[in-house]
Amino acid sequence: MRVEQLASRAELSVDTVRYYQKLGLLHPPLKEGRVALYNESHAHRLEEIRNLSEEGFSLAQIQSLAASEPHPLLQSLNDATESLSLGDLVNASSLDEDMVRLAIDAGLIRPISPGNNRFASSTLPMLRAGADLLDAGVPLDQLIQLAIRHAEHVENVAKDAVALFAEHWGGAPSTSQTAAVEDIVPLVTDLVAEHFRQTLIEQVSRHVLRGNDLP
Repeated sequence: MRVEQLASRAELSVDTVRYYQKLGLLHPPLKEGRVALYNESHAHRLEEIRNLSEEGFSLAQIQSLAASEPHPLLQSLNDATESLSLGDLVNASSLDEDMVRLAIDAGLIRPISPGNNRFASSTLPMLRAGADLLDAGVPLDQLIQLAIRHAEHVENVAKDAVALFAEHWGGAPSTSQTAAVEDIVPLVTDLVAEHFRQTLIEQVSRHVLRGNDLP
């Protein structure tokens, strides 16, 4: 998207977007010839700046955060997975680029961080599963709606999990926090996935026992 489109989406003026870029708050756009093009990573970054501003951070403080060395915990989480480009996702998922971009725009898959436009390798199985569901006849609009509802609930649960982590490990040294998260994230992920799987099986069983057929 062009700078005018990005500014409109973020409800900012073009001058403000360029000012953020001049301060180093917003990473440079991609260039196609003389045309500057922005993408979802820029939109997410502007949203992040807005959220920090609403929480009381000044532009100078936000700039300082952007320029600081990454926390070891964040570095560990980002380094724990291979990253893929948008093209990699398109080529390996059996979905066309428009479909992958739709998933990004809907917030179903997100870049590892706002500044690099790279995606975790764990995104690929999600896209492949979506492609298989579409091949099985699930309507695209209904699949997107279901995925968005699921994403909203998962985000709330994830926030609660982070709050729980902060309560118990918030005062620990950063190295201890990093080690704890590296151990806990896979365990919590498996727990949530298995709970959803069992709940889904239970709901299917109830549906069938009531005399209903599955398509």
